[in-house]
Amino acid sequence: MTHSTKENIIKAALELFSQHSYYKVSLKDVADKANISKGALFHYFPTKLDLAEAVMKKILEEIEKSVRDVFSIPIDDHEKLKRLIDLAIEKVELGKNNMRSLDFISEICRELFENGRYSFIEEYYKKLKDLLASLFRKARVVNSEVRAVLFMITLNGLIHYSFFYPKPIEEHLLNDLKKEIVEVMFS
Repeated sequence: MTHSTKENIIKAALELFSQHSYYKVSLKDVADKANISKGALFHYFPTKLDLAEAVMKKILEEIEKSVRDVFSIPIDDHEKLKRLIDLAIEKVELGKNNMRSLDFISEICRELFENGRYSFIEEYYKKLKDLLASLFRKARVVNSEVRAVLFMITLNGLIHYSFFYPKPIEEHLLNDLKKEIVEVMFS
């Protein structure tokens, strides 16, 4: 078994959890989807919770990479926030074909929290908050840490709004929203 087998298992679990609910998918379902034996799956993930943790780490890793990519672009800070808004909406549009995709993330987070395995998610949010706060500090925004949290909450609300709204936000409205959000964050 190779690293690609482990990635294949995570990919299969992500797909199944997002389609059927974390709670309804069995490890046998994941093994079947990944085209491996249940024993092989147990070699990599002894419990369903171990697999859930790996899935969540994969999701956060991909988000963190996308955010860091935005921060590495040589553009002004206002534009970086606009790009992060675009990134959030883009991810929502990709997941809209599956209305369970937000639910399963909540299910996994709840399960990890209840089992004392939530610290890596807290660390991820802290890294994101610190990255945003440094951007605001550099721009001399008062209460930079509060603004960072406010921006994260705003993105979360925009993600939920966009996900459950039946059609994409119209381009002109989205541009006005981005402008207003950025203006508020830097005020």
